[in-house]
Amino acid sequence: MTIRYQHRIQPFHSFLSTDNTYPLHLHKNVELAMILSGQIRITTNQQEYVLSEGDVAIIFPNQPHGYRTEEHSRIMLALVDPAFIGDYAADLANHVPDHPVVPQSQVPPHLTEIFHKLHNLYEANGDTRLIKAYTSVVMGNLLPLLSLKRRESNKDLSMIQKLLVYLDTHFLEPISLDTLSKELGISKFMISRIFSEQLRTSFRDYLNGRRAALAQAMLQSTTYPVTDIAFDCGFNSLRSFYRAFKKEYGVTPNEFRRNG
Repeated sequence: MTIRYQHRIQPFHSFLSTDNTYPLHLHKNVELAMILSGQIRITTNQQEYVLSEGDVAIIFPNQPHGYRTEEHSRIMLALVDPAFIGDYAADLANHVPDHPVVPQSQVPPHLTEIFHKLHNLYEANGDTRLIKAYTSVVMGNLLPLLSLKRRESNKDLSMIQKLLVYLDTHFLEPISLDTLSKELGISKFMISRIFSEQLRTSFRDYLNGRRAALAQAMLQSTTYPVTDIAFDCGFNSLRSFYRAFKKEYGVTPNEFRRNG
């Protein structure tokens, strides 16, 4: 299963999402999700949690996570750079929660209103200082409700970011473990360990999954021949392209285009 790294520049971003289904990804931001209606499944740290109206999930920085809606969901999301709320940056960088979900019964009654105020303020391009203040209030209310444990591998986190940002920029080029080792100054052994232990995939599967995702988008949005798409997306043979695409999506590229 491919885990994608999202490189976000904004210190704060909030939006509403309906029927959210999004594959495993990670980023340097803390992600807050409040369920407004329906039900959604959130996967993080190889555990799946089912959230309903009023529940809140807190995804700490660099924690792989994904969303899946089976029938209907409407959620409010906020993505916050830890540096934006400096008082909590150390807690967010050095710890992870045992259980990232705060059920509705434990969410302070006033917090739902604050979530909405925060979102509306952001949508209205409100004062950044006020957004920061509301965000600190949200974090100050939620963090004491979590059981935190120290991260086991802080050193690896910066390496993960370096690896995935580099791959996000260069995945269309010929690339290998040797290339990554030379460009980033990280041993091949360390790179392989990060992929297998931290990202729960292999370097090759991650790279092919990233390329296959672009190919999927091109199959949907263009009429380019499948062969051209394969090579444009970084595959060096049709055989490797078909194998990687079917592994990710369960069908061949031709079947995907016909069914689309």
